[in-house]
Amino acid sequence: MYKKAVKHSFKVFSENLRSDKIGKALLFYGTEQYLVKWAVETLVKKYVNPAAASMDYQVLDGESVTCSQIVEASETFSMFSERRVVWVKDFRPLNSDTARGYTKDEIKKLSEYLAESNDGTILIFSAEEIKTSAAVPTALKKHGQCYDFDKIDRAELTSFARKRFRSAGIEIGASALSLLIEATGYFNKESDYRLFHFANDIQKVIAHCDGNVVTRQDIEAAVCGDMETFVFDMLDGISSGQKDKAYRILYNMLHSGSDVFSVIGAIVSQFEMMLSVKQMREDSLDLKEMHKRLGGSEYRIKKMLPYANKFSVDKLKKVLSSIYEVDRQIKTGLLDGQTALEIFIAGV
Repeated sequence: MYKKAVKHSFKVFSENLRSDKIGKALLFYGTEQYLVKWAVETLVKKYVNPAAASMDYQVLDGESVTCSQIVEASETFSMFSERRVVWVKDFRPLNSDTARGYTKDEIKKLSEYLAESNDGTILIFSAEEIKTSAAVPTALKKHGQCYDFDKIDRAELTSFARKRFRSAGIEIGASALSLLIEATGYFNKESDYRLFHFANDIQKVIAHCDGNVVTRQDIEAAVCGDMETFVFDMLDGISSGQKDKAYRILYNMLHSGSDVFSVIGAIVSQFEMMLSVKQMREDSLDLKEMHKRLGGSEYRIKKMLPYANKFSVDKLKKVLSSIYEVDRQIKTGLLDGQTALEIFIAGV
């Protein structure tokens, strides 16, 4: 049966904003707090006079604000703006009617107030997670407008990226953009990667870009993260028998301020991934099935395959045993970090 696609809340919000159908009480929630921040800033830009922003735009800490303070802020009339905007961030009663610091009577009165709040104020409540049956969310659903800012889909993420590259005067082709999205692991269900991270990674790619066209090398250098990039380069030296290259990369990591245990953790992560990939490859699993079982970025798994092919399962197990021993030796004071890692590279 045909099922009509549901518009993402940011599109619904944008349409309501353009048609000036923004209510007086709003609820913003969901994993993409980047979109929550964007929605609030968009409202402020449209309705608040910049010269009066200090008076007509108010942010309240939902961890400590009282219900009476919220009502008072909402009832304060705008000085020079079309509408006053009040944002209550991370409001605890959105998750529970027994939130610490709030009585049921206070929550009830605030919920009742939402039916008759000040028309001249846009009162916004936000939280990453809410309990839909709690009194305040129920009242907001009945008397206001609710927007669930969940993760966006691939087409929306692609548009998000293109706009930011375009505004920076940088071109990115379809294949490079696809690589960027895969490298970030945005669509991995287990990932905590959000639009805040994606926007930061786009800026890193732009900063790394030498010219006005993004290359594969720009993405690999900027998005994989310095530590992971270093470890991949170290793996390249180890797997190709270029120990001098591996040592040089190790010294660069340590001398650039990287913590010894962060380096060890990154090495362990890569070799554990290689072992898993190697075992699954021997079981004839394809890339899609590997990604399903391992999670994380499919791009990272794909990049790991050539390295995994250079080691046997037994060799990878021995390498992991060695790096675990390095960790133990450093923590017990038997060896200093650099010496222990040098011995590890020599023995791989």
